[in-house]
Amino acid sequence: MKKNTQSPSVATQKISHLFLLLLFCLSMLLSACSSQPQTTEANPMGLSGTYPKEAEAHFALARVLWGDSDVCREPEEAITHLDRAISVAPEYAEAYLRRGMAKSDLRDWDGAFDDITKAIRLQPSAAAYAYRGLVSMRGGNALGARKDLDRSIKLNPDQHRAWNFRGALGILLYEYPAACKDFKEGCSNGDCTGLNSAIANGYCK
Repeated sequence: MKKNTQSPSVATQKISHLFLLLLFCLSMLLSACSSQPQTTEANPMGLSGTYPKEAEAHFALARVLWGDSDVCREPEEAITHLDRAISVAPEYAEAYLRRGMAKSDLRDWDGAFDDITKAIRLQPSAAAYAYRGLVSMRGGNALGARKDLDRSIKLNPDQHRAWNFRGALGILLYEYPAACKDFKEGCSNGDCTGLNSAIANGYCK
């Protein structure tokens, strides 16, 4: 068996750096969009009268479980309501998007990706591409994440989510200057969570 010749101090430094990186990414991804003013959405609850009342009622019950955050408080309960909404209205794009987000909170990356892809096929949006990029990043697919986040920013450069998510991706890939630039764009569009976390952890100035 090959003996590990790495000195304890070097190994400790590497472990410490990795631990800080993981802490940063976790705090940034879980708190993104929750502590700063939200970008105004035309219809934040997703209720339009387009779908049957039963479907929209279940969607509303699921939607409140997020509050003003991008993290669902009760993802299992949200999925139950969204399953019912989709069973009544199979073309309910926003329901697929929210169910994908809930599955992501449960670390069901494949299920989350499939649901958000369905939402994009039904109703493409900058937000949907941003969330699919986040799911790909959390699932370890950096190439897919970058592609979706770039697409999201191209569709709507004024929204903060994709900038912050792409900044987090840059940190994971050790692309610190690009990450800091993205975080600053996210901050200029109303959410400084990523930038503040990056500065606190020494990645940005």
